Parts: sequence; structure tokens; C-alpha cells
Amino acid sequence: MTECTCKEWYLNDLGTKQDIFASVMVITSLTLDEIGFPKYSSNKSKRTFSDHCKIGLLILKEWLSLSYRDLCWMLPSMPGVMAGGDMKRVPDQSTLRKFSARVPASVLDKVIGETARLMCGPDVIAAFDSTGYSMSNASRHYVKRMKQMGAVETSVKDFAKVTLFGDVMSKAIISCGVFTSRTADVNTAIPVIGKAKEAEVNISEAVADRGFDAEWLHEEGRRILGNGVKIWIPARSQEPKSKQSAARWRPGGRYRKTMYETIKNSVYNYRSIIETINSMVKRKTGDTVYGKSMASVEKEILFTVIAHNIRLLLLSGWVI
Repeated sequence: MTECTCKEWYLNDLGTKQDIFASVMVITSLTLDEIGFPKYSSNKSKRTFSDHCKIGLLILKEWLSLSYRDLCWMLPSMPGVMAGGDMKRVPDQSTLRKFSARVPASVLDKVIGETARLMCGPDVIAAFDSTGYSMSNASRHYVKRMKQMGAVETSVKDFAKVTLFGDVMSKAIISCGVFTSRTADVNTAIPVIGKAKEAEVNISEAVADRGFDAEWLHEEGRRILGNGVKIWIPARSQEPKSKQSAARWRPGGRYRKTMYETIKNSVYNYRSIIETINSMVKRKTGDTVYGKSMASVEKEILFTVIAHNIRLLLLSGWVI
């Protein structure tokens, strides 16, 4: 195998899309270069494996739904990945495991934003919604049998709540937030909107379901994204005490009143596409995460989202 840089190898051999997984390694490296992430975290590094290479391998791990051990076991049969990551030998599983715990989540957020920006158009209609990821792979039958046997622990772990902010046209995920299951949907929106703003995607309108209905969310969302951005969220109907009071009911707040009167003639129908994006991610990589802490769970999901965006890039025929 001749030695060459990632970019040279990509331009010479990957223009005909001969190796998808090698493309993942190279696109990851070029994206990290674009956001200014160095290849080595220390000047005294042994430089056996670059940080770009290790991030690319962690993305492939989620892409293929493999364990650390299985990924390292399969790498010798992937010469394109070895060349795309400039690897002279296969890393040990502990190398990837320790790096995954060390890499900042903020870097992964920037990679998500950069890969999405390459696919988003000039006037993006974005939708955000929350979904759940199981933090345990125990089956219902297992829990039932444990309960019958009188075990003290008869339930599985709680789930992680993930809020995605995606482009409804390209189906790219612009930003992503990971929270505990007890976090209300409306409280997850602002951190995700803030990350979308940092991605420098030109968002013209945003839509969400009734779970995000709050006057303060309209105000804060417009302040972050810009006053010209329209946010469409249906106002929740008050539980009527009588038919007469229901007929007179109107929501409070300037923006909620506007939603109540005009949302039927808006772009709100695009909201359902975020459900499609949720389904695309889960069908490819599953709906279970295996991290022991919320920090590891968050990074596992962020790597999954990056894999989703890169998959869309390759399917769209994107070439550097």
C-alpha cells in the first residue's frame, strides 16, 4: 500500500465511489480540517493514529453498529479505511474507547453543523422534535421473567431523550441535543436552536409540534435565529369546562395568538418530515445506546448523527 495523504488518496481513487467506508474516513478528516480541529492533541504525540482517524473510526463504528472489539477485528479486511485514515497498523480497542471518552462533544456538534451546511439550501425550512433512545437492551420478556422470579430489580434503565433539528428538504440534521428522559420537550429546544445558529445554516422558518408550545420559546427562538425567522408551533387548546367557554377561548401571548389564527395556512405541514428523519436514523443504527453515563450516551448519539449526515452526502453524489 503506497503512502499518501488522505486528500490525495480521495482525489485519486474515490472519485468513482469505489469505497464508501474509505470515503467516510476522508470526508471526516476534511471536515475536521475545515472547523480547525488539529490532527494531534499534543506536540509530543507518538503520531501513530491521528485524532481525525480515530473520530472517523468511531463514526464507522456507529454506521456499522459494531462494538469496539468487532470494529478493530474487521479493520484488516478494510484496506480502503486503513489508507483513508493513514493507518499503518490496526489500533487497539482501548485506544478508541479512551479517545471516545476524551473527545469534546462540542467538536462533534461542529462536525454535525458543517456536514449539514454542505447539503442545506439558501432558505431552509427546519423542524425539531424529540425522540427516545433506550439505554438498555433488556427485552420485555427478560424483565417479566425477572419479576416472576422475585428479583428486586424488575425494570430496565430509563431512556435518553434526543432532540433533533433537521432540514426538511435534504433531511440533514443541523443540530442535536441529548437530555435525560425527565426533561420536558419545550426545555430541550433552546440549546438545540443555539447549536443550529452556530452551524451558520440560513434558516428561514422553523416548525415543531404542540409539545414545544410556549410564548417564551417563540421569543427566545426568534432572538437566537433572528427576528426575520418564523417559528410555527400550534397552540395547545385549553380543556373546556363547557362548550360556551371553549368557543370563547383564545391563547395568551402575541405569538401564540398568531399561531392559533394562521398556522393552518403555513408551512407547518412540513413538520412530519422530522419524524421521517428520526426513523431514518433509528432504522439504520437502532434505537438502543450502550453508554454507561450520560456523557458517553451523548457522544454515541452524536457519532450516529454524523454518520447519518455523511451517508446523505454520499447518496447525493457529493464530491470535494
